[in-house]
Amino acid sequence: MSAVDAHKVAEGKDAARIEDTVAVIGAGRVGRELARRAAMAGYRVVLEDLIPTSLEHATADIRRYLDDAVAAGGLSQPEADEAISRIECVTSIEGAARRARIVMETGPDEFESKLEMFCLLDRICLPGTVIISNCHTLDLSDTAAKAEAIVGLYFDGDRAEVHCSAYTSPAALEVAKQLASRMAKSYVVTSDGAGDY
Repeated sequence: MSAVDAHKVAEGKDAARIEDTVAVIGAGRVGRELARRAAMAGYRVVLEDLIPTSLEHATADIRRYLDDAVAAGGLSQPEADEAISRIECVTSIEGAARRARIVMETGPDEFESKLEMFCLLDRICLPGTVIISNCHTLDLSDTAAKAEAIVGLYFDGDRAEVHCSAYTSPAALEVAKQLASRMAKSYVVTSDGAGDY
C-alpha cells in the first residue's frame, strides 16, 4: 500500500470514528446520565467539563451505576467494562466538540444560557454536526444560532422525547431519532407548538 493510500485509509477510519462519537458538554448530573446512556448504546463518548474533579466524580458515578447493574443481573461484567472504556474525559469544549458529529449540551434550561452555548458551538463544531440540547421547556424556534442543526432530547426513564423546532433540518432530526432509538427503549417526536411531529 502506498503512503497516499495509507493516508486515505487512516482518514476514512478517523471519519468513521467521528461519525460514531458523541461529545457531552458538562459532566454534571445530566451530562453523566447522557454519557452513560450513550456509552451503553455503543457510542464512543467524549465527556467534557472544565473542572477535572467533576470528570473524576462523573466517571466514578458511571462506574458505580454499571457495577450496580452487573450486581442486579441486568448487565454482564464485560459489557460494563466495555461501556466505561468508551468514555474519554477532556477539559476543553472545543477539544470535545471537534471530535464528534453529535454534540450534546447540558447547560441550564434558560434562553440566554442556551443561546450563548449554541453560538459557541456554531463557531467550533465540524460542518454537519448535530447539536442535541437537553432543553425541556424552551421553544427552540427562539434560538437563531445554528437553528437547523439543533434538536432537543429529553429522557424520562426509559422513554425519550425528541423535540425539533420549525428550523430543524430533516437530516438533524433523523440523527436525533437514531440516537434516541439507541439510548432509550422508546421515543416520541414533538415540535414547537405542534404536538407530536
